Amino acid sequence: MASILWSDVEAFAPELSTIDTVAQTGILAFVNTGLNIDILGGEAHAQLRMARIYLAAHFGTLSSQGGAAAAGPVTSESEGGVSRSYANLMSSGGGALGSTSYGQLYEFIVRTSPARYPFVI
Repeated sequence: MASILWSDVEAFAPELSTIDTVAQTGILAFVNTGLNIDILGGEAHAQLRMARIYLAAHFGTLSSQGGAAAAGPVTSESEGGVSRSYANLMSSGGGALGSTSYGQLYEFIVRTSPARYPFVI
């Protein structure tokens, strides 16, 4: 199964087709070599492929938003002398990965991976 391509990411996140090739290359280099493949079922496992795609889409989404600091829901706004604030009731509390739906899907795959649980021999 090996490495993913940016076209694999776009198949799940078509809005990321505008990410520049330099960012694509960096993101793909990380997700294709930086994950612990044993935790995700090994190189031939579909779970690893989906984890790579979701993590790449997460980074691509952050890149398109101008970086991690720009990610997340709007919690306040103001114009002129009027301002209003909103409660963020849907916050996942998952840190940086929780800031995009793709990051949340990646976390779900890692969290539910059978290889993460101890086993008895």
